Amino acid sequence: VVVKIQRPGIQKIIDIDLEIILHIATLMEKHLEGWNTQRPTKIVEEFARTLEKELDYGMEAAHTEHFAMQFSQDDTIYVPKIYHEATTRRVLTMERIEGIKISDVHRLEEEGLDRRIIARSGFDLIMKQVFTYGFFHADPHPGNVFVLPQNVICYLDFGMMGRIDTRTRDHFAELLMSIVQRNETKVTNALITITSHEEEPDRHLLERAVGEFIDRHFYRSLKEVELGILLHQLFEVVAKFRLRIPPDLFLMIKALSTVEGIGRKLDPDLDIFTQAEPFMRQVQIDRLNPEKIAADIFNAGTDLVHLLKEIPKDFENILKQFKEGKVKIGFEHRGLKPILYTLDRISNRIAFAIVLASLVIGSSLIVLSGIPPTWHEIPVIGLIGFIISGFMGFWLLLSTLKNGKM
Repeated sequence: VVVKIQRPGIQKIIDIDLEIILHIATLMEKHLEGWNTQRPTKIVEEFARTLEKELDYGMEAAHTEHFAMQFSQDDTIYVPKIYHEATTRRVLTMERIEGIKISDVHRLEEEGLDRRIIARSGFDLIMKQVFTYGFFHADPHPGNVFVLPQNVICYLDFGMMGRIDTRTRDHFAELLMSIVQRNETKVTNALITITSHEEEPDRHLLERAVGEFIDRHFYRSLKEVELGILLHQLFEVVAKFRLRIPPDLFLMIKALSTVEGIGRKLDPDLDIFTQAEPFMRQVQIDRLNPEKIAADIFNAGTDLVHLLKEIPKDFENILKQFKEGKVKIGFEHRGLKPILYTLDRISNRIAFAIVLASLVIGSSLIVLSGIPPTWHEIPVIGLIGFIISGFMGFWLLLSTLKNGKM
């Protein structure tokens, strides 16, 4: 067996580190332009939840058994057994695995294992996790994936797992198929559906950006395109339109990228899109399944009935809050900073001009009155006033010309 024991005091160390990271994320969100829409604090909070799960070895044991149950009929994968009688929140006892690290190409060849079969099998397994089950290993780096005799793949360390709901799965498959078909309209629709956003983006501009992205990547054959890099760069484009990627979707893309990298190392001729196509097709076929359509209609009808039942009560609560004066209406201004800046600048110039005019008028009155002391029969105070107002007027003129408007 292998016994995994949590290091004493690790929880406190992680809590301190997370507090520092959260503080930095908060500063980024407040002070760096563009970061407030990406919500770095939410990313840190999700990361903290993931770490919390990883520190619970009882949860890891449950993940391991759930994963094993998914693939109980698949002889291309093996999942280590968990010994519950010797497992707690801080101690995990599991079957010891003697295998070869999946990235150790030299040893795989020495043992007579087939690199191409392993590469294809590994990618098929991540596709099944994502598109068939919606429950996937989120950290499949080479240290967590071993190869056993007969090219059987064995996953280890089930602390970090991801879940993708059916709706996201369907739209992600639609996204990939639309990318392959180079259909920017469908890609745009899928992106808007699977991301979250505070306000609807400009579809025309987003579609044009997606079209340019597709043109930039698909001038070569699909076999040469790296799926992981493609998706990361696509979501960089999406971020410019203030669309946010759900954390589990981000984990899934990371897992796909890792498995793809391992697969290409084992088999440089691995065609990722050809391998992925049957799974994406199956998702589309499942969406058209009459039983699924009927179930969706039934669920939608049930939700509608529940909503209609709740409307009178909700309406009554709203009226009650109005009567009690508890209703608050909040207003949020967006895009007014440039206008406020312009108004502030205009008001400053008006105030400056009023002071300048007052100085000129006051100096003129002093000059006309002949109040001593004088210089060449001109009152000195009035003369100083004219000199100051001259400098002020010259500065105001330069400032106005610099901004291109009189």
